[in-house]
Amino acid sequence: MVKIGVALGGGAARGYAHFGALFALERGGIPIHCIAGTSIGSVVGALWATYQHIDCFKSLRKLDKAGVRNMLDPELPMITGFLRGRRLYDVMESWFKGYRVEDLTRPFCANAVRLNTGEEVTFNSGQLSDVLRASVSVPVILSPWQIGESTYVDGGVVNPLPVRQCREMGADVVIAVDLLGVVPSIETHLPEKKEIEEVAHRFHLPEEVVEIVSDIPLIHKLRNPKVPEMAFAAVLISQRALVNANLKEWAPDYLIQPDLSKYTGAEFHLVEEISEIGLKAVEKVIPDILHGLAHKYNLSVSQGN
Repeated sequence: MVKIGVALGGGAARGYAHFGALFALERGGIPIHCIAGTSIGSVVGALWATYQHIDCFKSLRKLDKAGVRNMLDPELPMITGFLRGRRLYDVMESWFKGYRVEDLTRPFCANAVRLNTGEEVTFNSGQLSDVLRASVSVPVILSPWQIGESTYVDGGVVNPLPVRQCREMGADVVIAVDLLGVVPSIETHLPEKKEIEEVAHRFHLPEEVVEIVSDIPLIHKLRNPKVPEMAFAAVLISQRALVNANLKEWAPDYLIQPDLSKYTGAEFHLVEEISEIGLKAVEKVIPDILHGLAHKYNLSVSQGN
């Protein structure tokens, strides 16, 4: 049997697009045999793996700015991140308490980075809530998370799009949803290169990132004095460079890049709007995926409604 894996990349609130992507694949009749997720992609992937993605999406549609604020727990004084992330963990526990990664009936894994070594760790086992909290620990934004003797940060620090993990789970075909790759061809007022360099230096971004981000529309948001938004944007910019590098070694069979360039990643109250962008992006490539499966693997699937 041909196994189809889906790699769900990181991108903070942009990750709501993963809901739409999964809905489109399911409606299109594309069977999903496993999911690997990074950061927010790990959370949406885990909801799929526990058969909760539809109900959770309906619940998140009600989330407004006030609801988002209630989920925040600022760390004062700030030592390891803007937010402690304990309230976020409590939300995850409300969804995933009692679940272990190795016991899920739908194959799933998530990645994170061991802080003291910089090593990427793929979680194929462990308490699901802890694994996910580790995977979403965006540097500067969320405090790192400890599991056992190790402390972890966001998997996107090393690998924002876990195509390799899908292959390791046995996927013959990998569909990857990258939240960081599309830059619309529109004119926008961008900051001077000097300003970009100052932001890159502040967040310790690689030198080559300065050149890569010079055409990203979301960079204009770095002018905004809202520090959390600026941090989200800077992290996404850095991760975009990593995605481009990693894709050269681990290319998926189908790469889907929804146009999310106007979102910094801090818009957690816009689940329906962002999800719809993911839905439409995947719907466009469903015919190509179906044709490819039929041609290469003689696999015929019926499209849903």
